[in-house]
Amino acid sequence: MGKKIGIAVGIIILVAALVVCLVPLKTVAYTVMVDYQDTEPYEVQVAEPLDYQVVNSYVGQGTITHETSTVIGGIGESHHTWEETVPVAYVVVQNTDTLSGTFTVSFSVSEPLDELFLHRTLSLDPNEAQTAECPAYELGDWNYEVTPSTKTEYKQVEKQRTVTKQRPETRYKEVTLLDYLLHYY
Repeated sequence: MGKKIGIAVGIIILVAALVVCLVPLKTVAYTVMVDYQDTEPYEVQVAEPLDYQVVNSYVGQGTITHETSTVIGGIGESHHTWEETVPVAYVVVQNTDTLSGTFTVSFSVSEPLDELFLHRTLSLDPNEAQTAECPAYELGDWNYEVTPSTKTEYKQVEKQRTVTKQRPETRYKEVTLLDYLLHYY
């Protein structure tokens, strides 16, 4: 009888050990990082022209100085200088931006026999104005174009991009009593 009781107690201990070691009986919480997609606005670098204003454009009179040198017989040199009054196209440009920059005024002048193209560069501080000039022997139709330098800015734009982010997420699992006692208690 003692042997039977010993075998029964042994079987009960073995079953209890198997239950403790192999059967998940305890629920535990754990945290994992989960990827997810999100959209967000972003900033882009934008090159924008400096702000300016053409204050005035008009035709006036200016002078061109001519100078010649003549060498006679390799001995003497004769200099002759004279001035000539010619029509001049004027364009007054004002930098209305908060940054200094260069402004190129490109003139296109139709003369009776030819077309003249001339570029003038103005370096202007904020709120400074300067005049670009284009003299011509005969000023027919004339046009101009102002090209300012650019400034680089980062701007929040209405564009969206999809990005992958991570967030913590709590999950639950069943563990054995032995695992719980060894790792979670």
